[in-house]
Amino acid sequence: MKASDIEARLAAGREILREAGRTALGFFARHRELAVERKGRQDFVSRADREVEALIRARLAERFPEDAVIGEEQGGQLAERVWVADPIDGTANFLRGIPYWSTTLAFVEKGRPLIGLTYDPVHDELFVALAGGGAQLDGRHIRVSGACGPEEACVGLSFTFRTPVRDYLAALEGLLAAGFDHRRLGSAALSLAHVADGRLDAVFTLRTHSWDVLSGLLLVREAGGRTTAFGTDLLESRSVAAAAPGIAGEIARLTGIPLAGRGGA
Repeated sequence: MKASDIEARLAAGREILREAGRTALGFFARHRELAVERKGRQDFVSRADREVEALIRARLAERFPEDAVIGEEQGGQLAERVWVADPIDGTANFLRGIPYWSTTLAFVEKGRPLIGLTYDPVHDELFVALAGGGAQLDGRHIRVSGACGPEEACVGLSFTFRTPVRDYLAALEGLLAAGFDHRRLGSAALSLAHVADGRLDAVFTLRTHSWDVLSGLLLVREAGGRTTAFGTDLLESRSVAAAAPGIAGEIARLTGIPLAGRGGA
């Protein structure tokens, strides 16, 4: 793909994600009125998720009708050029009125993520990554932290009841025994963006989907961190982690999740 085509998608992605985020924020303001459905144990969906994803799909179809789309609510199919969208990552927080959730969009060509966009509408922060072009927050270049050991590091955790509880507790016990602090904030996508900006030092999740993490993994790599390579099958779930270089080895050892340097797709 030509550089101009990538730049066009990056510009459009920024615009579309901001519009989607504003729409989601409108629903958030009246979250108590939303009818909620269960997709599984502690796994919820509402009209907000569906309408925001529909908006993203419609805008992408208008601009890039040849591109495929995979989304959390409507699914999709693998293709040579595909957008991967999560209309609201952190739906449980969103529906409780907790202001830690995000909207994400990634563009992938031939299995390689080229663009990562994570938007925090509550704080109006747009995190942007371009493969080989670095990571930014609202035009400011961002970097992962310089943490060099557990005693100065804080790890963001993510949990789903589709993961065996004993596996999660074993990983958490290992982190605490090593001296890491931790937070479970409720949006893996936003936590990854915060690793890229040095607010957290690492993130790991034992089971996740591409729409939750593709954007964030690219953000962390482009901000100088190390991450799991998600792989080319964007419809499968898997374990992922991301960390500042100074603690990446310890995170990989404690979680059993491999981490690669910048550039791993």
